Amino acid sequence: MSETIIFTVGLIVFAITVYGTVLAGGIAMTRIEIEQNKNVRGKADGEDPEKRFPLGEY
Repeated sequence: MSETIIFTVGLIVFAITVYGTVLAGGIAMTRIEIEQNKNVRGKADGEDPEKRFPLGEY
């Protein structure tokens, strides 16, 4: 394989990993914000902020 192809594939994997980490961190921070702020908690459509996302349950 060419070094350019290996570098490109590595760069794409790195970008997806960083994007996923930032996305997961944002979801976790949003959940904490909802738990701590009573004004926002009332506007959360009555959902339980302790409830986990139904990953893989469709």
